[in-house]
Amino acid sequence: MKKSSIDPNVLIKAGISLAGLFIVYKLLQKTGLLPSLESNQAAQNLQALESSNYWNYNDFLQKAPPGHALLTQAGAAAYVDDLWNATSFYSDDEDAIYGVFRAMRTQSQIAALAKRFNQLKGKDLYGYLKDYLNEAELLTVKRIIDQKPKYFA
Repeated sequence: MKKSSIDPNVLIKAGISLAGLFIVYKLLQKTGLLPSLESNQAAQNLQALESSNYWNYNDFLQKAPPGHALLTQAGAAAYVDDLWNATSFYSDDEDAIYGVFRAMRTQSQIAALAKRFNQLKGKDLYGYLKDYLNEAELLTVKRIIDQKPKYFA
């Protein structure tokens, strides 16, 4: 019986080629030219955050059941000031921003905050956050909000 022999040079070349392709693949992922699984998941989470109905505060609050938790006008204004003062051209206080969202007990309170932010600052709250926070920080805000019940704490 004749043994089949494989040229070791072919195996070495194939191994080097596969290693090279893997390195190129990882470099393309790092540079963003080829999306990774994590970046795809992050993009989906950001899209979910942006399309969340609590940013559309009028619609969200109209659908709220009676007796749901809201904020007082003064309380909402204080939180708006906290958010406004947490951002600047040179640096942002992400912990202060997270603190405002952690202080909200429900998503309806976040909707009320978004409404008051628009009334006082003339800006959309999500758009404002998007201008100052990077993707990872926005996803932290999403994780905080996702832990909140919609209307009742």
